[in-house]
Amino acid sequence: MKKLFERSVAAVVMKKKIKVSTSNPQFIIAHFEQFVRERIKSGNLGIEEAKGLFDNSLFDSYDSKDFEFLVRDRCKSGNLGIEEAKCLFDYAIQMRSLPSIFPFTQLLGVLNKLNQYSTVFTLFKTMESEGIKPDLFTFSTLINCFCQMGKVDFGFAVVGNIFKSGFEPNIVIFNTLLKGLFKENRVKDAIQLFYKITENGYACDVVTYLTMVDGLCKTGNVDQAIKLLKDMEKGNCKPNIVIYNAIIDGLCKDKQIPKAQNLFEEMICKGVAPDVFTYSSIIHGVCSLGMWNNAECYVNKMVNFGVTPDIVTFNIVIDAHCKDGRTEKAQTLLELMSTRGVSPDVITYSSLIDGLCNSGQWEEATKLFREMIDRGISPNVHTFNILIDAMCKEGMVKKAHELFDLMIERGVELNTITYNALMDGYCLHRRMDESTKVLHSMVIRGCEADVISYNILINGYRKAKNLDEAMQIFEDMPSKSYEEAMRLFEKLENDGLEADIVTYNTVIDNMCKSNNLDEAKKLFDSLPSKELQPDNVTYNIMIRGVFQNNEIDKAVQLLNDMVYRDFSPNATNTSSVEDLLAADGLEGKFIGLVDKILPKRQSNGTVTTVELDC
Repeated sequence: MKKLFERSVAAVVMKKKIKVSTSNPQFIIAHFEQFVRERIKSGNLGIEEAKGLFDNSLFDSYDSKDFEFLVRDRCKSGNLGIEEAKCLFDYAIQMRSLPSIFPFTQLLGVLNKLNQYSTVFTLFKTMESEGIKPDLFTFSTLINCFCQMGKVDFGFAVVGNIFKSGFEPNIVIFNTLLKGLFKENRVKDAIQLFYKITENGYACDVVTYLTMVDGLCKTGNVDQAIKLLKDMEKGNCKPNIVIYNAIIDGLCKDKQIPKAQNLFEEMICKGVAPDVFTYSSIIHGVCSLGMWNNAECYVNKMVNFGVTPDIVTFNIVIDAHCKDGRTEKAQTLLELMSTRGVSPDVITYSSLIDGLCNSGQWEEATKLFREMIDRGISPNVHTFNILIDAMCKEGMVKKAHELFDLMIERGVELNTITYNALMDGYCLHRRMDESTKVLHSMVIRGCEADVISYNILINGYRKAKNLDEAMQIFEDMPSKSYEEAMRLFEKLENDGLEADIVTYNTVIDNMCKSNNLDEAKKLFDSLPSKELQPDNVTYNIMIRGVFQNNEIDKAVQLLNDMVYRDFSPNATNTSSVEDLLAADGLEGKFIGLVDKILPKRQSNGTVTTVELDC
C-alpha cells in the first residue's frame, strides 16, 4: 500500500509542481519513479502523508486518462500484486471523474490470473453498485473465474447477462466454457456445446479444437478426438503439433500404440514436424509394451532430425532399460546425459537404483544413492523405499532402519510403503516385536496402515507359529478389504487357530460392515457346528446388519431368538425398533415382543409406554 501512495504522490507532484506534459505515460512513469526514490531516501515520507496528498489532490486534478495509463502499465509489468491491484481498484471507484471500463477490466484480469476468484466477484458487485457497466472482457473474466472454481453453470448464467447487455459471446468465452465442462468431467455436455457452437456459425479456432481434443483424450475418449482431428484436416483450421501431441499421448496411454505410430507417420507426411514431446510420448508408449527396438529407432530418429532428447525422454528410456534388466545400458545413458547437457534428476536416479536393486546389485545402488546426494539431488520417498525394501530382502534390516532414520532426519515424509517394507524385513527374520513396533510407530505418526500392513504382520506371526498374536492383529484390522481379511482368516483357520466367539464376532462384524450380509448369515448359522453359541454381541451385530439392509422379517426372527435366550438389544437396535414402530413399519405378530425388548421410559416422573394402534 505504501508503494501505491508514494507513486500517487509522485504523479500529483509531477502534474502540479514539475509541470511536465502528461500526454506521454512513459515520461510520467519515469519521473514518477524518480520522485519515489527521492522521497524514500529523504526518510520523512509517511503513509498518512502520502495518503492525505493522494486523497486531496488525485480525485480533483488527476486526469482519468493518466490513471488509465498507470493501470495499464502496472498490469502489463507482470509484478502487480493482489493488494496493490485492490487499492488501484478502490481508488478508481472513488475518483470524481470515473475512468472508463478498461482499467477495471484489466485489474479484474490480473486478480483472475492470481487465482483471486472470490475477490473478482466482490469487486464486480462493487462495479455494478456504482453503475459501471461491464464490457465483454469483464464478462469473460467472470466466466473464467466460475469455470476455474468448478462452477461452470454459473458461467453459463453470465452468458445470459452478456446477451441482456447487448453483447454477443465470442469464441474465447465458448472455449472457456468447454474447459469448464471438461474440468467437471461433463464430456457429453462439452460435445453438445461444441456442436452448438459450430451450428450457430461461430468459427472454432485452434484453441477450441485443442480444448476438445485434450479433454476427450484425458477422459478416455481418444477415438472421438481422432474424429475431430479428421474434421479439422478437412476444414480451414488445420491441426498443429500441440493437437497431434495430445492425441498421440492419449493413444499411448490407452495402449493403442499401433494407432499412435500410424498417426505419427501421418503427421510427418502432412508437414507437421514432431517435437520432443511427440517423441517422448511415443517412446514411452512402445517401451510400455516392451518394444525396446522400436524405442531405440525413435530415439535415433529424433536425434537425426535435430530434436534433442530432454530429461523426460532420457528418464523414459533409462526406466525402460532398468525394468528389462539392462542396467549397464541405462548407466551408459546416464553418462551420455552429461555430454548432452541434460542434468539427471531424482526420477533418473530412482529408476537406476530400482533397476540395480532388482538385479541384486544393491552395493552399486547404494553408490548411486550417495552420488545423487553429492550432486545436490535430494532423494524422495520413492528412492528411499526402493533401497529400504531391497536391503530388507537382502537381510540387511539394520542398514534399512538406518535409511529409515535418515529419511526422518532429512524431513522426507514416510508413507505406508516405507513402513510396510521395514515391517516385512523384520518379519522375514522372525523379529516380530520389532515389526509390531514399526506398526505402532506408523499409527503414532499418523500414517494409515493398509491391508498389506496387516497381511505382513499376520503372515509373520503365522510363520512364527504364534496364532494368538496373529488373531489379535486380525481383530485390530479395519474392515477395509473384506476379501483380503477373509483370506487371512482362512489361513489362520487352516493353521489350526482355535477361534472363540469373540473372534467370530469380529469376522461377522467385518462381513456386515462390508455389505456381505449373506456371508455373515452363513457364518452365524454355522457357529453350532463349530461348537460355539452366539452371544449377546453376535445377535446385536446381526440385527444391526439386517436392519441396515431393511430385512425386517429377519430382524423379527433374530429378536425372537434373543428374547428366548434372555439377551437384550443394544441402544442402536432398540432405536431402530422404535423408529419402525413410529413409522408403523412392524407387523402385528411383532407387537407381542415390544414390552420385552423396549425398556419403559421415564418422562416427567411418570412411566410412559409406546402406544400402538391395533
